[in-house]
Amino acid sequence: MNSTNVIKVRPVNFLRVWSGLATWGGTAACAFLAWQGIKFDSTYSLIYLGTGVFLFPYLANMMFWGLPAYIPGKVLFEIIPGEDGIIKYKKNTIPLKDINEIELARNILTLFNNIRITTTNGKTHYIKTYNVIGEITFVKNFDNYVFPYMNPLAKEVWNRKMENSQFLEDVRYVRKNHTN
Repeated sequence: MNSTNVIKVRPVNFLRVWSGLATWGGTAACAFLAWQGIKFDSTYSLIYLGTGVFLFPYLANMMFWGLPAYIPGKVLFEIIPGEDGIIKYKKNTIPLKDINEIELARNILTLFNNIRITTTNGKTHYIKTYNVIGEITFVKNFDNYVFPYMNPLAKEVWNRKMENSQFLEDVRYVRKNHTN
């Protein structure tokens, strides 16, 4: 495996800022609302207090779950394309030829998207994205560097997903001669 063929997928800076504003700003806003509610200076104090107290734990949880996305130079995962290609994340590797299905799935606890990869041996891998890579980045990387080396069944499933995706149709994504 040649190290020059390694595709390192890093967070998109715009999405880092957007995610940071949503989680850090939301947590700060909830703390502010709770503080204003405790003062009971307004007729809306109970609403401030209830909103702040109710949403603060959830947004603070999301903020702490998403901290790894803000590490400078963070590589979420690597794709090494080729017949013996692999996907590397953390300390795990997934051979490209063993992939059965790939999808971007939302974690219902954190509301962060994860890349869910199911392999031929039935094992499911989750690669955390912290919502800092876009769906287009996900599709382009997997369509161009993983798809050509997947098994025929996985290619069929991926093709079906690409054909039926309204999002890809809306952004006018054009695939590079991937029929099978």
